[in-house]
Amino acid sequence: MIDHIIILAGLQVEAVLLVLLAGKGIFRTMPVFTAYIGCSLGIDLIGFAIANYAPKWYLHFCIVNAILDAGFFILVLRELGMCVLSHNRATPLPRPIVYLLFAATALVMSSLGRWGLFPHLTPIWQLLEHAFQAAAIIQATAFLTLAFWTSLKGLHWPEREFQVATGLGLYSVVALAVAVVHTHLPPAAQYHWVDLLGPASYLGILVYWTAYFAFETRKASGVRTVGGRHAARDQSVAGSQSIHGRA
Repeated sequence: MIDHIIILAGLQVEAVLLVLLAGKGIFRTMPVFTAYIGCSLGIDLIGFAIANYAPKWYLHFCIVNAILDAGFFILVLRELGMCVLSHNRATPLPRPIVYLLFAATALVMSSLGRWGLFPHLTPIWQLLEHAFQAAAIIQATAFLTLAFWTSLKGLHWPEREFQVATGLGLYSVVALAVAVVHTHLPPAAQYHWVDLLGPASYLGILVYWTAYFAFETRKASGVRTVGGRHAARDQSVAGSQSIHGRA
């Protein structure tokens, strides 16, 4: 029952957020993020239909969805990174350094859990669990790499992109936490609440984004330093803010 409530609420908030992004012209500066929300809405509708009318294919759908979500997540983060570079008129780090930072972060993330084979599960469930684990590690690693990189270079974030990044960061942390917990808990019905944390947190993030974009005034937006202890406000740079980023 709770599952259906979360799913239906998520579909409605995704639709409202998509209308906001289109109606306020935000899609022009945040095209990848807008496409991410639009695709998420479409995929969630397809998943809801499959779960109700073709349940035997639902696990296969979830595996594909996990892969697509991780890929889209990285694309949105890349857009955020390009936006931050443009805003600060900075040059990107050499690719080898970025790859090294990503690899080091991925190694740390991978060490957080025992990524076993789940012998108590059927092959399709094992594949699904590993898809979720891989997606969670990739998403958390990509987000932390972006955060470390902008902190190392002392780059400032436009307010709008910072809010998107905040939501994506929370989403990646919760997904990783759920994946880690899954590797330490035995299969039991009472642990179903763990599975609800992912969609529930995503719903909360959607509401957060929707509220922000609904009441956002571009004049009031400022810049923030990721990893810093303060947020600097400067209306003189509001007009120069462009492109989006993330989640």
